[in-house]
Amino acid sequence: MKIKLLFAALVFLAQQGMAQEWLVPEDQKSVQNPSEYNLDNVKKGKDLYLQSCKSCHGDPGKNNALPLVPPPPDFTSDIMQANTDGELFYKITHGRGGMPQFETTISEDDRWRLVNYIRNFNPENEPVLVEEPPKKAKILASVNEEQRQVEVFAEYQDKDSNYVVLAETPISIGAKKAFGTLPIGQVLTNDEGRAEYHIPESLIGDEQGMVTLVIDLGEGFINEDVVLDAAKVGQPKPTPKLIQKEVLWSTNENIQVWLLLSYLAAVLGAWGTIGYVVFLIFKISRAGKQE
Repeated sequence: MKIKLLFAALVFLAQQGMAQEWLVPEDQKSVQNPSEYNLDNVKKGKDLYLQSCKSCHGDPGKNNALPLVPPPPDFTSDIMQANTDGELFYKITHGRGGMPQFETTISEDDRWRLVNYIRNFNPENEPVLVEEPPKKAKILASVNEEQRQVEVFAEYQDKDSNYVVLAETPISIGAKKAFGTLPIGQVLTNDEGRAEYHIPESLIGDEQGMVTLVIDLGEGFINEDVVLDAAKVGQPKPTPKLIQKEVLWSTNENIQVWLLLSYLAAVLGAWGTIGYVVFLIFKISRAGKQE
């Protein structure tokens, strides 16, 4: 009983210690963010947040972080925004307790972009990244096999429920593989919502060069992917000459010397064994006649 009480007390003290204020060296607090606070950097910071931070901190503004000790603060909270840029960078870099250190896994520039993303929720700053509900969109696409290009037209539903052209918007092009969709490129729509994507010469298809293409919009849109089946726009998948349909050994120039010698030795050994058995049978038969 005493041991259990002692263990509980140690756990409690450890939790209290971890819950204490996270002190940052004075010379690190005033470090200025060299990364400009703009839409591009904040967007990249958001991508990093989704990859490395969301699993613990949850969705910004929803207070759905994991129940850890100490609890990971919401990015929009006063406790998070009370930090200076230098303090945020230091904590992201070195970590503490349940929070890992990202010094070796996230580059210095990207750690500063994470700080920019956190600052997007500071009430003293004008948000450069405004989260909006996803818009309904439609994509029409076709493939020109002769010119090896995908032609796309995109539109979205405005606030009046009318479909209008989707201009200056990235469209993702992928190739369907056994393991999923392999991204192969991206193209930006013009003012008329149209775009043309030239398929790279290096794209590998099946044995006939057929590729199933998948066209999609990025986040912020609700749409059905367009799938273009069996488009002959890829390079034929190379097939090993050693293994061909209805051919056991393929052509001699592709056979390894050791494999050929092993095969010949096995054949000769088999025929030698058969000959020896026949010789023994003949010998036994002859000895029986002499008796």
